[in-house]
Amino acid sequence: MSTKTGASRAYEHLRDKLISGEFDPGQRLLYGPIGKEIGVSATPVREAAARLANEGLVDLVPQLGAVVRRMDREELIEIYEVRLAIEPYAAQLAAERADSDQSREIKVHLERMNELTAQHKSSGKEFAGKRMAGQFDKADFSFHMAIIEATGNRAMVRTAGQSHVLTRVFGVHRHRYDARSMTVTCRDHAAIHKAIRARKPEEASAAAAAHIRNGLEKSLQAIKSETVEQE
Repeated sequence: MSTKTGASRAYEHLRDKLISGEFDPGQRLLYGPIGKEIGVSATPVREAAARLANEGLVDLVPQLGAVVRRMDREELIEIYEVRLAIEPYAAQLAAERADSDQSREIKVHLERMNELTAQHKSSGKEFAGKRMAGQFDKADFSFHMAIIEATGNRAMVRTAGQSHVLTRVFGVHRHRYDARSMTVTCRDHAAIHKAIRARKPEEASAAAAAHIRNGLEKSLQAIKSETVEQE
């Protein structure tokens, strides 16, 4: 296997783990053990970590290597502002351009989130565990990316994808998923999908903007709660 192929595999492996919350903010990425997980040496993993550092997902620290980034309040707001600038328009374009297969893919991810929400409700637990929260967040990420990809705009996919991964790395660890928050997210997504499927660009844009604002509010509340707990 070539180093290039190994680095690509390592990148996708690390990125998936970041999205699903398997790495904690501040956690060091151990190149050797990670490489063994996917059958490559430490070198491709190191190359993948450098790529993730360029995307702002990890920090390269002398004597330590790659460390998962911590995000502060100001940076979080900036990233959500980027999302607000891009994603409502992406939803508008998706309503205009998405074909039947793309619309079905968006629906698949929405249904997965509904399924996870139902599982959590039936569990009787107040909050979803880390594994379920990671699965829910990954389905959430896939839902949004399916919409953005339906625009056919590759530059938009790259830019929006990076901002989404950053908010996922933040969100999985700070958000506590209960039945209400999961239901609200699914409701927001259903409104976006309904407008896209109905070919209503303005409604899709408005629904996407409202959803992103809800996400920012939830994230800021999580930061506030975390600060209170630490005092």
